[in-house]
Amino acid sequence: MVVAVGLTLALAQQPVRGAFAGSSDSTGSQVATASCFPGSTTVNATADSTVNQAAATTTAGADAYMIVASLGPANNRRTFVRFAMPAISSGCTITAATLRLYTDGADAGRTLGVYRASPAAPLWTEAGLNWNNQPVTAGAAATALTVPAPGYLSWTVTALVPALYTGANNGFVVRDQAENGGGPWQQYFARQTANPPRLDISWG
Repeated sequence: MVVAVGLTLALAQQPVRGAFAGSSDSTGSQVATASCFPGSTTVNATADSTVNQAAATTTAGADAYMIVASLGPANNRRTFVRFAMPAISSGCTITAATLRLYTDGADAGRTLGVYRASPAAPLWTEAGLNWNNQPVTAGAAATALTVPAPGYLSWTVTALVPALYTGANNGFVVRDQAENGGGPWQQYFARQTANPPRLDISWG
């Protein structure tokens, strides 16, 4: 009994990160912990498509490019992209996450927002997604300015990714922050190209 009491006091003074299971018998005490093992990985998109307000029932999941545009009232285009979320070590939390889309356009200075697609909506598919049935956005946006040269445009989505682990994963929506503006458009490479959408995740 003295050993058990000593173990209880030691644990109270020194919290152990992760799950805990303990047992004691006449031979002594045993403690098992599940600790976080920090790491990082990059995953490519498993589904992506564009929805077009001017062609509200058209699907574009097989296209090699995705488009984000605000060409005028009732003429907006949004990109949807989804990833199979990688497994992370038990007890860890997401410390950084970056969404990257590759553009070959030279349109600069537009503010594009990335939102979570509502987990309450049915899971969208490349063959079925269109403007009329698209999920609404959920939560606040991560924003980035479009770049003046070809390359990956990046959004810090650290605040968005944890919800994809705890609830339904319906992916991301990329859109102009100010739609209906009559401005230019920008295209991004789809998952079947050499420069697919990518999600970088770190945990610790």
